[in-house]
Amino acid sequence: MARLTPQAQGQQSEEVVHISVFAIIKKGNNELLLVKKIRPEFTAGKWVFPSSIINFGEHPEAAARRIVREQLGVDPKNVRLLDIQSYGDKHWDLCFLYDTSIDGVGKLSQDIERAEYFDRGKLPVEFRSDHMEVLQSLENKSPKSWG
Repeated sequence: MARLTPQAQGQQSEEVVHISVFAIIKKGNNELLLVKKIRPEFTAGKWVFPSSIINFGEHPEAAARRIVREQLGVDPKNVRLLDIQSYGDKHWDLCFLYDTSIDGVGKLSQDIERAEYFDRGKLPVEFRSDHMEVLQSLENKSPKSWG
């Protein structure tokens, strides 16, 4: 359980909260769309789900639609909430996972090198470990509801 500690005025907290959205885009029952990031630097060269931090005041579903448009250059269809995950300690993440479909990939964001579908059993070695944890948690919670 994450516990945020109030800080004295003017002090920087060591604790961080991220509220993010992941777009889970499938082809058939077994392939997942991943994007290979160029930036930010800590994600460069890594494969991830299309994802981002939610803007202040933005509804999670609106964020999912924005992320797909911005990162993949297409309008998402059939956007449906799959799961909400919460984990962490001093770095706490609250993640909204949306099942989304697209008709193809358009012009990619400048932060993305490429987008590819991967078999769920053969994900790339460079798949970020935190995104793998999100996927494993989703599969463990509801393997039939989304796969």
